[in-house]
Order: sequence, then structure tokens, then C-alpha cells
Amino acid sequence: MCKRYSLTGVCLALATGLTTSTMAQVPPELQQAFRLDPESGCYRYTGDAVEFTGMFRKGSYVGVTMRTLDDKGEPVPQAEEMRTPVMDAPIVDGETSETWFGPLATGGTHTITFMPRAAFGSTAEVVICGRVHPPRG
Repeated sequence: MCKRYSLTGVCLALATGLTTSTMAQVPPELQQAFRLDPESGCYRYTGDAVEFTGMFRKGSYVGVTMRTLDDKGEPVPQAEEMRTPVMDAPIVDGETSETWFGPLATGGTHTITFMPRAAFGSTAEVVICGRVHPPRG
């Protein structure tokens, strides 16, 4: 996982490449458009989508949490979580439970997906939040 290592530049290059290569191959039924809730600044989703597309302002910070659900609908233990969020922005180092990206170089539509592809097709809880300030640990 990129967040655990000090390889942000390498991680971003790998993540951007994976995002670009997977976007053309994601069927429409696995794509999910989103809009952040004006009160909480977050979007919450439970389902099988693997690609999330929504609007952010230039300079925003984006927090993403993805938790795979087991056959009983419960989140798998954190140590077993395979999903690593991927976005076209640098990863922000921090000691939070979310993966943070930002600041975004451009405003407009951005896509968030995850790796590895082996997790595609499994149900997850996804929370995407936007902030104007960097995350605090």
C-alpha cells in the first residue's frame, strides 16, 4: 500500500496508470456518480461499484475509506482489507483511518477507483469526503 511507505511519487505514478488503464474497462453497472452532501461534505455508498466519479474544487483534499464486506455484510478486519483507493492526485501522508489525496491541481470531475482488481465484484462500504484544509491526524 502506498500510504504506508514514503514512495508518494512512485505510488502516484502507479495509481494514475492503474486508474487510466481500468477506467476504459469498467462496465457502466460498476460505475457510480456521486455528489458530496452539503452538510457533511461526504458521500456514503454500499454496493459493488468499482469506479466513483464526482466534482471537486481546485485545491480540495479528498478522504476515501473503502471497507470490504464479508458474506454476512460485516466489514472485514482492517488487517485483511485489500482495497487501496486510487485517485489522480498526490497521497497526503497522515495518521488517519482514511486515505487522503490533495490538494487537487484542477477542479471539476475526478475519478476514484481502487486496487487490486481482484477485489472487483465484492461488496464494500465507501465513504468519500471533500475538505478545503489538509487532514489532521
